[in-house]
Amino acid sequence: MSMIPQQAVKSVMFVNHCYYNHWYVSRELRKLGWKADVVSTDSAAQNQMYYHGTDVFIYRDTDLPRRINYFIGCLNTYQIFHFANTEGITLIHDFDIVERKQDNSFKTRLHAGILSYIDKRIIRNKLPNLFRLYNLIIKLIGVKGFTRVLKHFMPYLPLRWDILLLKRMGKKIVYTNNGCRDGVSKTSFSKWKTAIDESVCDICRYYADSVICSDEKNLKWGAFRNAVADYQCLLGGNRIDFNDAPSVHEVPEIYALDSNFWRPNIFVPTNYKLPLSEKTVKLYHAVGNYEVRTHGDNRTIKSTHIYVPLVEKLQSQGYDVELIFFTDLPNKIVRYYQAQADVFVDMLTYGFFGANLREGMMLGKPCVCYLRPEWMEEMRREIPEYADELPIINANPDTIEEILKDLILNPAKRKEIGRKSREFAVKWHSSEAGGKRMDEIYSSLLKKHS
Repeated sequence: MSMIPQQAVKSVMFVNHCYYNHWYVSRELRKLGWKADVVSTDSAAQNQMYYHGTDVFIYRDTDLPRRINYFIGCLNTYQIFHFANTEGITLIHDFDIVERKQDNSFKTRLHAGILSYIDKRIIRNKLPNLFRLYNLIIKLIGVKGFTRVLKHFMPYLPLRWDILLLKRMGKKIVYTNNGCRDGVSKTSFSKWKTAIDESVCDICRYYADSVICSDEKNLKWGAFRNAVADYQCLLGGNRIDFNDAPSVHEVPEIYALDSNFWRPNIFVPTNYKLPLSEKTVKLYHAVGNYEVRTHGDNRTIKSTHIYVPLVEKLQSQGYDVELIFFTDLPNKIVRYYQAQADVFVDMLTYGFFGANLREGMMLGKPCVCYLRPEWMEEMRREIPEYADELPIINANPDTIEEILKDLILNPAKRKEIGRKSREFAVKWHSSEAGGKRMDEIYSSLLKKHS
C-alpha cells in the first residue's frame, strides 16, 4: 500500500450478510450516490444458500496477510461500517481467540507501553499518520512481516481490537439485530409467555445448550454491541436487557427484499410445479436447519409440531388442504414453491415473524403467526403506521384451527389479504424503501460526526 486510499463522500461497508437484506439495500444506496459494498466472510456454501450477491469475498480461511491489508485499506475507504448477526461485529476473526496477557511482567509492561505510544502519537492523529506508519512498515518488511508483528502483539491488545480501532478512527458503526439471543439473556427472554401461558422458550431446541444460549454469553455480547454501535436496527419490539437502549430503533426497512424478485406473478419453471390440484389450498411452512433445530416429534419454534397434526385433522374432516413443507433450499429456488402457496403459516408462540413471512407478504400471500401484544405496543411507540397497517393474521395454538378453516373456505378473503400484504411489503420492506431509510439514517450519523 503506497498511498492513502481516497475516501468516498458517502460510503458504507456492509460486513457480513443479513440474509439478502443488506445486499438489496446496498444496491439502492448506490443509486443515491453512496459507495456501498457488501463484504462476506462466510463460506461459499452459505453465500449460495442464503445470499443474493457479494461485492468482496474475504473468507475466514483467506490468506491472513491479505485480509489484514484489506482491512487497513478499508479504514479510509469507508465512513460507516454496518454489521449484522449475533457476535458479528468483527473483521479480523482470528485474533479474538488469542489469550490476552494480564500479568505485570516487564515484557507485558514493555509491550503495553509501545502500544500506548502508537495509540497516543499516531492513532489519535487519525488516518494520515496511521497510513504513513503502515506504508513504512510494508516497505521495510512487507505485508507478511507486518502480519507477524501483529501476531506478536496480539496477546497485549484488547479483544475485538479491530472494532475498537474503527471507533478510535471516528468511524460510525451500525448494526442489524437478528433474534432472541441478540443482547437479551436467556432468563429475560424465557419470561415472555405464549398466548396459552407457557414460556416461549419451552420448545426451543437450544434452550438447554449453554454453548449457544446462556445469560453470560448473551449479555456479554449485548454489552459489547451497545458499547460500539452508534445505531442499531431492530424489528419486533423485544425491548429488554441490552435491546432497551437509546441506540436501538425499530427499522423495518433494513429487512429489505427485491419487489420484482418476489413478485406475485412470478413464472414458475415446470420442474418446480407442485403435483397438486389448483383447488387444493396449500399452506406453506418452512424451517431452516430443520435437523438441528428440531427435537421430539417435530417440535420447533416454528410450530411444525402444531401444523402437521392440525392439517391431518382438517383433511380427515374433508377439507381439501395440504401442508407444503421445505427446509434448506436456496431461497432463489424456494420462491417458486412459495408462489404456488395460498397461505403462509409460521410461529404460533414466539411472538413475531421473520424472513419467511416478509417473503410471503411480498409475494401477495396472506400470512399467519402469533403477534405478541407487548412487542406490538413497543413498535407502535416508534413506528405506529407499521404496527397499524401490518396485515399479518394474528393466531395462536387455540385459535389457529378456526382461522385456517375460515381461510380455506374463503378464497376471496385470501385474495384481499394477499393484496394488502403485497402493498404493505412494498411500502415497508422493498429495496427502495430500505435504501431511502438507510440514506436518511447514515446521513444523520455523518452529519453528527461532522
